[in-house]
Amino acid sequence: MKTVIAKLLTLVMVLMAVLTMAACGGKSEEQPKEEAAVEEKAEEPAEEEAIEEEVVEEAPIEEASGDYTGNYLGQLDFSDTMKEQFSQSMGVEIDDPLFLEILLDLNEDETFNYKIDAEKFKADMINILKNHKDEILASTFEKLGYTKDQVSKIAQRNGYEDEEAFKDAFFEQLVNQADESWNLDDYKDMLEISGTYTVDDKTITMKSEDGKQNKITINDDGSLSLVFPNGDQEVTLIMTKQ
Repeated sequence: MKTVIAKLLTLVMVLMAVLTMAACGGKSEEQPKEEAAVEEKAEEPAEEEAIEEEVVEEAPIEEASGDYTGNYLGQLDFSDTMKEQFSQSMGVEIDDPLFLEILLDLNEDETFNYKIDAEKFKADMINILKNHKDEILASTFEKLGYTKDQVSKIAQRNGYEDEEAFKDAFFEQLVNQADESWNLDDYKDMLEISGTYTVDDKTITMKSEDGKQNKITINDDGSLSLVFPNGDQEVTLIMTKQ
């Protein structure tokens, strides 16, 4: 479960590498303390009056129900990673959102079903490429050293109607290479996992059919937290009941 997430975290870099190859052939600082406001001294009343303090009752924190069965959805945000890779690999600036959705069903019979929606994630990545077709082509031709006139001549020599037809075909080839670079069949056994689970206080222990265990933390608001390794860091997935 955690292994496949770690592998998926590198997918954006892999896809960008494919496009690039195609084109080429500590301690936190303390916050400054706020200066105390200077209050003007009020005139003292002739006679002292008893001031009754207003007691403000704090609203009790609503505790989550002990029933954790249901359908949960979590999202890992890859937007910044995708943005960084586009900028570094192709010099193209994007601001498209990219999320990996993870679904978890905790059934009443104490079985679970866990699914990573990699198909949607991959499709969303391809759509981002298509959204920036013109910028990607401009960057690619620049890396290849092609001027606009040279692109037109190449299109004519290869029998295309015009420059735009050549660009469409060239971009389609780039997208296909990106699409084929990540074969989801390699992850098939890890994208959907089933098994049994137990609940102990604030921890859900899931045991998959192959015997592997994963622990999920139950938060005070009823949401679930699952931590994944990401190199030297960690990524926390928050899943909420739908």
